[in-house]
Amino acid sequence: MTETTPVSIPERKPINTRQLIWRGLSILVTVILLIYLIGNVEWDEFGELLGRVAGISLIGAFLSYLSLNLFRAIRFRVLLDKSETPLRVLIPITLYHNFLVRLLPFKLGEISYIVLLRTRLNYSMESGVSSLFGARILELLIIVVVFAFGIVMSGEQFASQRDGLLVVVAAVFISSVIGLYYAGTIIRLLLRIMNNMLDRATSTAPSFIEKVNSKLEEMAVEFDRIRHPRLFTSALFITFFTYTSSFLTNFILLTAIGLDVELPIAITIISIGMFASAFPFSVSGFGVVELSWLFGLTQFAGFPESEATSVGFLLHGFQVVAATLYGLIGYILIHLTPPVGSDTQVAPVPEPIQTTEAAPEAS
Repeated sequence: MTETTPVSIPERKPINTRQLIWRGLSILVTVILLIYLIGNVEWDEFGELLGRVAGISLIGAFLSYLSLNLFRAIRFRVLLDKSETPLRVLIPITLYHNFLVRLLPFKLGEISYIVLLRTRLNYSMESGVSSLFGARILELLIIVVVFAFGIVMSGEQFASQRDGLLVVVAAVFISSVIGLYYAGTIIRLLLRIMNNMLDRATSTAPSFIEKVNSKLEEMAVEFDRIRHPRLFTSALFITFFTYTSSFLTNFILLTAIGLDVELPIAITIISIGMFASAFPFSVSGFGVVELSWLFGLTQFAGFPESEATSVGFLLHGFQVVAATLYGLIGYILIHLTPPVGSDTQVAPVPEPIQTTEAAPEAS
């Protein structure tokens, strides 16, 4: 009988003043936005919107959301660079991790992925951090580039310069990919230049400069972990599928509600909604996500403000429900599947722990 390797979970650090200010600001922004948005909702209209969503549309949206998580699990395996990683373990981890990220405030759910990799697959904390960091950065890159493409293709004012602007978008995408690939080297080069300038200006570096140097060096190390041609290319390719799955989830629901716009405009609106999840000053995205749908639908689809707000609550609510459903399934599967290396014991699923830093979420 093989015993499960004991896992050492770091002790919780006391929350410092900066964290308290950050979290207090996040709560304040969330409360203000929710008060404003709820005041915009006409509840009879909201109920009528729900009635438009047919059962087949809900099934399609749930399947698209499932495919999003499946592609995320595949991308995690690529970024972990361990071909032997069993998807039967990684898929439930991804489902449960996504659920915690959606529901827990201040991005505390992100740490669950790192801890679950350690307890279920016996992977190092460094592997978990680097794969999570790489996944989030790639998602943001794709969202920004696709959003730029949608803006160029949907704006009538860009019609005469569209070919030239598409070339610019392509150039920005290629340069961003190259910059991301060599980001670790670029950060260290900038650090060296900055430190040389400071050395000439003063003999002793202020403490905050030392902290900045330390944080940037940590970031450079994380970027270095994804600087492998096969790994980087595969992860970037799979990220297009995660974006497509997320896009389809929202597009199916928007179409059922009655959105009738050209594809580039739909891409623009949905990309805004995806990007809002990465906004730092919010609690689990509440308020900010709904506001992003309000902005996109009123500015690019001509929706009335009250209807656009209702749609925002409906779309965000669906994602919370879907994440909860699949998260519970993932939780059950985690308990039913023994950790790798143990045929008899099942390690407990860790509770999310407090962390001072978390990778951004974009989709």
